Amino acid sequence: MNYINKLMVRVRESKQGQTMTEYVLIIAAIAVAGYIAYQGLEGGINTIISNVTATLKAA
Repeated sequence: MNYINKLMVRVRESKQGQTMTEYVLIIAAIAVAGYIAYQGLEGGINTIISNVTATLKAA
């Protein structure tokens, strides 16, 4: 039982789990920002692709 208590104390004091959580939150924020940017630029991107496609077909 003493071993389990010491293990629990070490786990609570560990900073590695906290760092990993921070990285996950940063990655999630970047993913959300990227998705929002994609949604906002979708119309412009589709217009550019259509123009390029039309130009290549005409050539």
